[in-house]
Amino acid sequence: MMEGMVSAPNLITICVDSFAQGDYSGSIWNLYQKRPIPYANTMDLLRKVDSFFNELDYPQNSTIDRTFGKDKGAVRQKKEGAVAQMDERELKKKKGEEATFIVYVKYRQNATWQGEVIWADKKEKKFFRSALELLKLMDSAMEEKEV
Repeated sequence: MMEGMVSAPNLITICVDSFAQGDYSGSIWNLYQKRPIPYANTMDLLRKVDSFFNELDYPQNSTIDRTFGKDKGAVRQKKEGAVAQMDERELKKKKGEEATFIVYVKYRQNATWQGEVIWADKKEKKFFRSALELLKLMDSAMEEKEV
């Protein structure tokens, strides 16, 4: 089931090491770094994943982020010639202490993400239409795990 998505350049593995009161912490793995990107909470997870996509410039944003205060313009620091540091098999082996999700964001439209997520522990795949829906799917997996 995971095999079709594995060659995507923007494939990430979200490892959840701690889940408390609806908040996650753990690490994010991608093909371009040998070390994980740690995240402290759910908002940190969203920021770091979005930053990774911005650096990779894939999938491209369909909108420019709006901010309060002075408009800084679209400052994007694209990684030039990003080179894979691990192969897809290594990425699939990364596991979180509580749960593992393999995420493939196909599009970044309407200021959010659309794509597929696999709950690796159960090998269940779902599509999501927004980052919020992705988080709700992850929440449902964590709640099912607790039962």
